[in-house]
Amino acid sequence: MIDKSIIRQILIDQREERRGLLERCGVERDGEGAIVQGLSDDLIKVITGVRRCGKSVLAHRALRGITYGYVNFDDERLFGVSVEALNTILEVLLELDPGLRYILLDEIQNIERWEIFVNRLQRQGYRVVLTGSNAHLLSRELATHLTGRHRLFEVYPYSFREYLRAHGQSKADVASMTTSERAATSALFLQYFTSGGFPELAQVVNPQLYLQDLYDRVLTRDIAMRHGVRHIRTLKDMAFYVANNCGSKLTYQNVAATYALGSLHTAKNYLSYFQEAYLFFAVEAFAFKVKERTRRARKMYGIDPALVRAAAAGMRDNIGLLLENVVYIELLRRRKTVHYFADQQGKYEVDFVSRNAEASEVELIQVCADMTRAETRDRELRGLFLAARQFGNLPDKNMMVLTLDTRGTEQVDGRNIFCIPVWEWLLGRAAD
Repeated sequence: MIDKSIIRQILIDQREERRGLLERCGVERDGEGAIVQGLSDDLIKVITGVRRCGKSVLAHRALRGITYGYVNFDDERLFGVSVEALNTILEVLLELDPGLRYILLDEIQNIERWEIFVNRLQRQGYRVVLTGSNAHLLSRELATHLTGRHRLFEVYPYSFREYLRAHGQSKADVASMTTSERAATSALFLQYFTSGGFPELAQVVNPQLYLQDLYDRVLTRDIAMRHGVRHIRTLKDMAFYVANNCGSKLTYQNVAATYALGSLHTAKNYLSYFQEAYLFFAVEAFAFKVKERTRRARKMYGIDPALVRAAAAGMRDNIGLLLENVVYIELLRRRKTVHYFADQQGKYEVDFVSRNAEASEVELIQVCADMTRAETRDRELRGLFLAARQFGNLPDKNMMVLTLDTRGTEQVDGRNIFCIPVWEWLLGRAAD
C-alpha cells in the first residue's frame, strides 16, 4: 500500500496545480450554472466527457469559494492505488482541510471498485463531485451502486458560443449584430471550424501535435489499457478508418472484413469502445421500427472537427462532412436524439433527424457547405421534402439547410425551406 506521507505530498502538489489551473481558465462553460445550483443537494455530481475537454476546470470553477478536497487520479503517482488506500487519501484530505464536506475526485474510473468508496462518502454526508472520461464504465457502476443518487453532466469541447467567450466576444445575439460584428463573428467561426474547441489549444505552440497526442492517448490509455485490447495496431487502424470515413456509412460487416477480424463481435466491441471514450459517435438510420434501425448502416462522427483532421489526412479538405460533424456535436450538446434519414431507394437522404427528449417535435436538418450547384441544391431540398412527408407532412419551420455562408429561402413543391449559415444556427440558442 502507498505510504501516507507520499499521499500527503501528492495531494499538496495537486492543491497547487489547481490554483494555476483556475488562473489560466476563466471561460464560463455552458451548463456551469446548473452544476453550481446542484451543489446544494446530496446527489453525486458526475461530469463526463472526452479527455482534455475541460471537465476538471469546470468542476473547480463550480466549487470556487467552497472548501473542498481534491484528488486527481490521472496522476501517474496514484496509478494502481487500491480501493483500500482511498480511506488513507480521505484521512489526508481531512488533515489538510479539517471539517471539509465537499470532495472532487478527478478521473475516478482509474480506480477499481471506486463506487464502493464513493457510496460510503455519500452515506457519511459528503457532497461528491466526480469526473471521468469513460461514459460506459461510469454509467455502469453508477447504475449498479448509485441508482437515483447521482446526476450526470456531459461536457464537450468548446461550443462556438464558448469559443467566442474565450476570444473575448461576449455578444452572441445574432439579430442585434451590426454588419461588422457579423463579419467578425463569421471569421471567428472559420477559425473555430479549423482549430476546434479543445480549451488548451490556444496555449500550445503546435496544435497539430497536441491533437495527435490527445488522439493517441485516448486510444491507448482510455481504450486499449482499460479494455485490455491485445491487438492495438488493429484498434488504431480501425480508428483511422473511422476518422477517414466520418459522415459516411459503415457496417459492422465491412469493418470486420476490412481488418479480417473474423468476428462481428470484435468490430462491435471496438466501435463501442470509441463511443465510450467520447472519441467517435454512431448515428443510426431512422426507421419507425427499432429492429430495422439496427440492421442498417451507421454513420460515424468525431468529437471535434480539428481532432478528426489531425487523425485523418483524407478529411482535411472535406469541408461538407466536417461541417456535418460540427452540427452533430452541437445537437448532442442540446441533448437531442439524432438519426439520419434515407429513402428506400437510397436516392435521397437527410443528414439529421433531430428530436427532443420527449420525441414530440421533429426537426429535419441538411448540412451543405455550398448550395450554388443546381444538382446539389435539388438533392438537398428534395431529401427534406420527402422526409417531411414521412413524418406527417412537417411544417416548413421544421426543415432547414445549414450552410457555410449562405442565407435565404429556397422553394420546392410550394414549400419554403430556410438556409442559414452554421455559425448563426450555433448561436441561435444556448444548449439546454
